[in-house]
Amino acid sequence: MHLSNSSHFRYTISVQWDHVVPGFPYISETGTLSPESCIFAQFLNIAALLLACCVYIRHRQVSQWQLERGNDLVSRRIVVVTAWSGALACFGLDILANFQEARVVAAHMIGAMTCFSAGTVYFCLQTYLSHKMIPAVNGRIVVYIRVALSVMTLILTVATIIPGYISMLEFQGNDYKKWLPTDGGWGWHVASAISEWVLAIVYCAFLLTFVPEFRLINFEDPVVTLIYLDKDQGAILSHKLNQQVQGS
Repeated sequence: MHLSNSSHFRYTISVQWDHVVPGFPYISETGTLSPESCIFAQFLNIAALLLACCVYIRHRQVSQWQLERGNDLVSRRIVVVTAWSGALACFGLDILANFQEARVVAAHMIGAMTCFSAGTVYFCLQTYLSHKMIPAVNGRIVVYIRVALSVMTLILTVATIIPGYISMLEFQGNDYKKWLPTDGGWGWHVASAISEWVLAIVYCAFLLTFVPEFRLINFEDPVVTLIYLDKDQGAILSHKLNQQVQGS
């Protein structure tokens, strides 16, 4: 919800400052120039961190299930590959956030392609794992939902990349951030931009399907062990404490 509000906020700022034209700009185009670029980077950095936490928690959950119940159902290698694809998607999102399109376009596009491709692989593998985890962790309805969302993710990823590439080939204007219907490739550009916005929504919807399963996880406080530099002083204090306990 906060990320959606930030997108609306950045879009409003971008239009008011005449950084983009009203219509269907790419998500990155609403956060490529200051001051909206600062908001864009900050929120996406937070999103990348939260997504990394989600990937880690899910990996621990799947690993524990694979160890206790799914050793004969799923290979350990698939579990590891799934986790690494999720981590790679988080890394791509972080690159995407901090290398704005108007300044370092190559790094920005690498981050975007990494995030989209690795994210699609991650969702497909999670759908496969969800199928194997029936009925211990999730039900069939969740699997059906994730299959639909994974298919949508795959289709929208292709619908974002290919029309976007074609539109850039046909673009004849001076500033792609102010793309007008007369600049060429307008239809492909709109199709690609809409697909990207819908893809972001589908990503969020897929992550929300993990909520019921995360509620089944119990966490324990970590055990903290300290190594003191003043070992002699610590031994004296420990001895005095033991004497006090024995005296009482």
